[in-house]
Amino acid sequence: MSREPPPLVVVGGTGANAGGDGMVSPSIPPLINLDTSERRVWKYICDSLASAGLEHVSAGLPIAVIVRTYSDWIEAARECSGKGRYQTSENGWASEAPWAANERRLKSELSQWLPKACLTIPSLTRVKKDMGIQNGQDDLFSDLVGHAQERPIASSG
Repeated sequence: MSREPPPLVVVGGTGANAGGDGMVSPSIPPLINLDTSERRVWKYICDSLASAGLEHVSAGLPIAVIVRTYSDWIEAARECSGKGRYQTSENGWASEAPWAANERRLKSELSQWLPKACLTIPSLTRVKKDMGIQNGQDDLFSDLVGHAQERPIASSG
């Protein structure tokens, strides 16, 4: 039976725990038994959420599902790369290989889970906006709008 590591503590988060008291990431849920590569993905996700300033201490189960689905998707993509995505029967009929259908299904599942855990740019932007946190990206047209508002357009008539 493997021992779970203690929760990851990230200092200096910006957001709900701003103020230097740190941000705590969840520990890995019991019974999931993540291997070494899956633990690296777990740490990457938790570090990413913490550096974005998002409280995620209660997100252990969704993160575990994402980690396992992501790992399975990577393995399925490797299988597709090695075996190809299509099979051809003896009479020449081509069809999608079962492992390719599995890869497509896992990718679809990830596209549903990632936004729910703020692991896409649009979902992170939306949550930060709701929290009142500026995203740090400049408005590309703010200078032009400001310039246009300062100089009224002369009428030609």
